Amino acid sequence: MKHSKTIFYSCVNPQVTGGVFVLGGIHQSHENAKYYTYERMGEIYQQLKPDILCVETQQKHVDDKSFTGTPFDFKKFMIPLAKVDKIPIYGIDWWDNEKGMKWQELQQKAFSDTTLISEIKFIGGMFSLFNEYFENKDFEDINSQYITNLWKTKSEFKYHILSQNSQYKFIVEFENERNNHIVENIQKIVRENPNKKILVAIGIDHKYYIEEKLEKHGIKIYQKDLK
Repeated sequence: MKHSKTIFYSCVNPQVTGGVFVLGGIHQSHENAKYYTYERMGEIYQQLKPDILCVETQQKHVDDKSFTGTPFDFKKFMIPLAKVDKIPIYGIDWWDNEKGMKWQELQQKAFSDTTLISEIKFIGGMFSLFNEYFENKDFEDINSQYITNLWKTKSEFKYHILSQNSQYKFIVEFENERNNHIVENIQKIVRENPNKKILVAIGIDHKYYIEEKLEKHGIKIYQKDLK
């Protein structure tokens, strides 16, 4: 594969520097993917050559070098390359153990709630279709604006259904709280590192939210297919 320029420089006017590229990982689904494999994540990092890597983990796990809880696709195929390049690595995730436990319990309850069987079946069907699509597509399609928009629609439908039931509203609140903390963490890194090319490696479920919020705060979001 030949790449004469890094994505960050080739996708905009060369006089413009800095910005954020959000890379959506599909975690365990990489195992069944024909093209968007774990190894492909490492290739993408090498093509992007960022100045800073932001990854889906908590900063405390970056500080202690354990990278506990970091998705395998990032931990094994991106972080080691960032270390070789000696670029800063930041953990941008947020988690609250007590709230997280409640969130997990309520999700299990919601997905077995017989009063929501049609809606849950529909949401599950969308997930299955996404996974089937991901198996046969590479980075360009999976991270395209079209799939990002579809993922947003899927999430908004899920939130609409859960918000109708008072006992499940917490699921929506917790996921939004987590996403907002992630956005705040990225914003802080951007502010402290002007004109740097920042790669955000995170689960694709968060991608649409992060991009929308950062753009609203005037942060340049790169949208460029890799060839």
